[in-house]
Amino acid sequence: MATKSFRIFATKEDLFSIFFDFQQNVKIHYFKCGRMYDLVKISDITKDTLFGINQKGNLLNSQWLVCYNDTMPLKRKNNMCLDNNIFFLDQEVNEYSAVINIGGVYEDKALFPTEISTIWYEKTESKELYTMLKKSCKKYTACTQHGYLIGKNALLCKEKYRFCTISIDSPQIYDLKLK
Repeated sequence: MATKSFRIFATKEDLFSIFFDFQQNVKIHYFKCGRMYDLVKISDITKDTLFGINQKGNLLNSQWLVCYNDTMPLKRKNNMCLDNNIFFLDQEVNEYSAVINIGGVYEDKALFPTEISTIWYEKTESKELYTMLKKSCKKYTACTQHGYLIGKNALLCKEKYRFCTISIDSPQIYDLKLK
């Protein structure tokens, strides 16, 4: 299993440009990750009501599994629940996918990174999705600092937002400082 990931600090506007570009290049669909009863599927992630908004003030915000249109994700049994209708959706058993953890603006005072990753990089489909997402991100990147891509609009907002790398409650010494 080969793992790859990258993070980009991006505003809602940056994210819209990135995912609009990505969705123009490939026929895909997204599935909400986590524990649930029913699959939550969308074809345009920018239409999600909370797209680009960080609600929790930490890195775990809104995770989505991205797959080609001809791929339906496999569900994992949730062994912690007695209810057999509850399942878990993530990348563990979905070899032909990538995962997007949407970051964004938290309470108009902090920006959290969006992370794009795959644990199945050696699989052609996962590698393609990951690579296309990275290319779309790089089109709308102003610079890279300490391994983080910085979106063009995010860079313009560097005085407005904290660039949080952990949590809103973390000391600001852990924030990404832009030059």
